[in-house]
Amino acid sequence: MLEEWLKNYEETVKYAGIKIEPKILFITTIALIILFLAISSFFDITLGILASIVVADIGIGLPFFIADRKQSRIEERLPDVLHHIATTLKTGGTILTALTEVTRVNYGPINQYVEQMLREVQEGETFEGAFMHAAQASRSPFFQKAATIIIAAKRAGGALVDTLTAMAEDIRALYRLKRERKSRTFLQFLFIVVAGIIVAPFIFGIVKSVLQILINVGGGGLTYVPLVGMYDMLFKIYVLVEASVCTLGAVQVREGRWEKAIVYIPIAILVSYIIYTIVATTFIQMISYGLTF
Repeated sequence: MLEEWLKNYEETVKYAGIKIEPKILFITTIALIILFLAISSFFDITLGILASIVVADIGIGLPFFIADRKQSRIEERLPDVLHHIATTLKTGGTILTALTEVTRVNYGPINQYVEQMLREVQEGETFEGAFMHAAQASRSPFFQKAATIIIAAKRAGGALVDTLTAMAEDIRALYRLKRERKSRTFLQFLFIVVAGIIVAPFIFGIVKSVLQILINVGGGGLTYVPLVGMYDMLFKIYVLVEASVCTLGAVQVREGRWEKAIVYIPIAILVSYIIYTIVATTFIQMISYGLTF
């Protein structure tokens, strides 16, 4: 299981275009996690653990995030590439000419796979085989589905130009719906993020400070110190859980896939914890300073 994950991690790092060797990146990440934990043991262990999680998220999760963004960019430009090939074929050009024409236009990361197709066709590979190899190398589900449908249609005797044009229009319409969803759900996404990750820890930081001030003013002294500590721990747990859940909800609303939230959760909980800690510390100092006058 671990060997398969490490293999997938190495492939993802290379696919994402990160120049650092996967093994070096992984070892460096583990070393930084240990360093953060060791340093935080002298200060705030909770903050150190959260910072270590963020380091792990950057070192281990970031390649998967970059790879996912690359797949999205490939799928976004795939309709343009298919339409370009279809247009060239419609004007009497060959497959070789169409692929050559596409490589002369910057379509983003999908260009490298079109160039791969062109090389394979020049070396004697069929268009169907080169198209499928490029789709598999791109790791894009849309690209692979498009390749399967186009190849099946061509083998069944269908018109390649019409199939390419139809696929381009279908994928373009699908991405148009995706963009509309993001624009329509932006306010909901923003509300969840601001309320759950910024406002909530801010309020709980104030509540913790007020609670401690009331106990001090009421003459509780050392008797109620454990009570303040208990509430502080409960507030921290609630803030961290809420930040995680809100991140899941916001990403689900925005992207329609909650799995993408895994990369954002460590950063969200670290931000919430820092806001809570700063507010709980500075607010009580401000109130105490005001009471002295």
